[in-house]
This record gives sequence, C-alpha cells and structure tokens, in this order.
Amino acid sequence: MVSNMANHGPAYGLSKEIQLKNQARFDLNEAREILSWVVEVTGISLPLDPQNMDESEIAETLKDGTQLCALAEKVMGSGSIQYNRRPKMPFHMMENIANFLNAARKLGIPEITCFQTVDLYERKHMYKVFETLRWFSAAAMKKQAPVPVAKFAYKLSDKNPRHFKPEIVTQAKLCIPMQYGSNKGASQKGMRPYGAQRQIILNGK
Repeated sequence: MVSNMANHGPAYGLSKEIQLKNQARFDLNEAREILSWVVEVTGISLPLDPQNMDESEIAETLKDGTQLCALAEKVMGSGSIQYNRRPKMPFHMMENIANFLNAARKLGIPEITCFQTVDLYERKHMYKVFETLRWFSAAAMKKQAPVPVAKFAYKLSDKNPRHFKPEIVTQAKLCIPMQYGSNKGASQKGMRPYGAQRQIILNGK
C-alpha cells in the first residue's frame, strides 16, 4: 500500500473530523469502475488491476496526471493537450493535472464540479476527483467521442430554448402590474415616528 499524503503528518481535532467526512464520501467501487474506464480509453497499462486497488493506490496511479491528460487527448483529439508524459518532479505532475482541468473546462464541464489540483496530488478530496471524471465521461458521451461507453456517466441534458412570437412578447409587456401580486402590504400608518415623545392620556382626554 502506498503511504498517505506525502509530507503530511497525521490530522487531529477538526482537521481529522473533516478528513474522515471526506473519506466517507469516497466510493471505492465507483472509483475502481471509473479508473478501469480511464485505462481502457488511454490504453496505458498499469502494474495492478484497478479492480484490486485501494484508495491510496488509485490516487498514486492518477497523481502524475499522465492518465488524465491521455484521457483528455483521446476525447478531444490528438494534439489537443500538451503534457509531460514522464513527469519526475512534483511541479510537472501538478502541471499535468492543471492541464487536464483546463481541458475539462474547455469540454464544458462546470467550474464548480472540477476538483482542485491539491485534491488529487495531496489526496485532499478524492471523491471530487472522481465526480469530475464522471462529468468528463458524460461530456465525452455527449460529444460522441470515439471512446468506450461509460455506464456510470451522468446524463447531460440538451439546451431547449423557448421562442415566442413578437405579438405574444408584446402582450406580455402589457400585463397589468397587479397580476404580479398585491400591493396591499404592511404600512407605517398609525405608527409613531422614531424618537417622538409618548403622550399618556387619561380618561380618553
């Protein structure tokens, strides 16, 4: 088994609690299935069968970014992404990951669903890495890229804009404002202004 996050000591207190919550959100079986698909697409063989890997081994497999960049190149076309195929330095590995994320955005994957480089390189949030890969596979299916079908991929909806005739738009602009709701709300009628003296009246006088 590969050691946990490199150059990071054990977490304590709140950090430990957050780490445990993140680990609970990671689905090992799903990660194995997605990694198997990635390897099938890229054709880059691994020393271990993804179905027999644990979380740390899966993270180590993707850590240098080569599998991810090769995946992006298969989906988006040869030469569509530049990357270091044999990275040795941490900088080159993180650059590969960043290049994959840029490719994912170009493919139309929402920024909010993209993981951060440290999520993978330092194993901060591995569940987010595979959420991004699910979106990436869905985008590949929608693009009809020449890759194997990903059964686990999200189903992306197509745009369905509404078009109205000019006369209907004109009628809508003439809509009575009261149809949007009542203007009979609370008011300050009868309320004493702030700072005014309060008069005490005896016997109604």
